[in-house]
Amino acid sequence: MVAKSLKSKIKEVGQVNAGWVVFDIVFVKDLDECLGLVDFDKFELHIDDSVSEKILIPTLIHEIFHILFSTVGVRAVNEDTEEEIKITNEFIVEQATRGLLLLKRLNPELCEILYDT
Repeated sequence: MVAKSLKSKIKEVGQVNAGWVVFDIVFVKDLDECLGLVDFDKFELHIDDSVSEKILIPTLIHEIFHILFSTVGVRAVNEDTEEEIKITNEFIVEQATRGLLLLKRLNPELCEILYDT
């Protein structure tokens, strides 16, 4: 039996549940100058289809953190802005903790892939 690739495992899970909405994980060709992005209008997490297995998990985690931070309130009014957000270390750690716990509780299959590789 041939083991499934990391990409096929992620495609099989196919989504990230943020509690308030579910984001579809979509592999796309030719993301302009980035390996991944979150489309908050379409509720999609995009990963460049050409991303190697070596950087797939870090890229996915990076994009998931965009979702988690937005979910727990660490965001600018406009998600696409380059506006500076001023917060304390304690605030960011508390929000990251809540976000990771939420991710784990709502997405056990995805977390198994993320942390068992």
